[in-house]
Amino acid sequence: MKILRVSFFRFRNEEWFQLYTEFRDLVLKFDPATLNISALWATFLTRYADADTAMEVIRKSADTARMAEADHVRDQTFRGFVDAVKSARNHFDPQKRAAAEQLTILFDHFGNLARKAPNEETAGIYNLLQELNGENAASTASTAALPVDILGLRDWAVRLTADNEAYEALVKNRNTEIASRSKLRMKEVRQEVQEIYAQIVDRIEATIILNGETPIFTNFVNELNAFLKRYATVLAQRKGRTKDGADN
Repeated sequence: MKILRVSFFRFRNEEWFQLYTEFRDLVLKFDPATLNISALWATFLTRYADADTAMEVIRKSADTARMAEADHVRDQTFRGFVDAVKSARNHFDPQKRAAAEQLTILFDHFGNLARKAPNEETAGIYNLLQELNGENAASTASTAALPVDILGLRDWAVRLTADNEAYEALVKNRNTEIASRSKLRMKEVRQEVQEIYAQIVDRIEATIILNGETPIFTNFVNELNAFLKRYATVLAQRKGRTKDGADN
């Protein structure tokens, strides 16, 4: 009785890790000691934990793409806010025209924040919003309406605040990731896991040769081969799509 061989190197990282997760669960179901692989199993679990850590680093690296998108979103909000103020300068209501002039002076002071470096933009938007909210006014006791409220543009300020905070949260998350980044590299970890897996497979097949196809080993190999065939089908289907030009 033989265990199916699959081209593990062809799996994408997520698929590869899921396959070994299923393998881990299957071995635990049948018990490593019963399968006569206790010593090898301890090493496998260590390597599997390394793979889990490496996979987490890969997942977190997606923050870079999310940061770029979040930066683009807040740029669009900022530009929309500026356009809304510019439009209000032509309002028929003198009070609103005056409010628009006040905000124009403020926006001109900070300049085009959307074109600044990301971190500089974050700080600039924060300071701009403080001014818009009157938080830097000499007196906070005044009950006079703020220009942004006179113009009915409070929703723009709220949205810009949310977009700026969303970007800043992603930056903090990435910085935390970098600070704690594992030195493990997925390519190296995959090789190490594959090596110990191959030893386990060899040990199980050798035990079957020595002791015969007992029910416990027969059931284990049948279940293992079943999901290995499922993963092999994934590879075959992808290869077919690649030939058709539908998958890169």
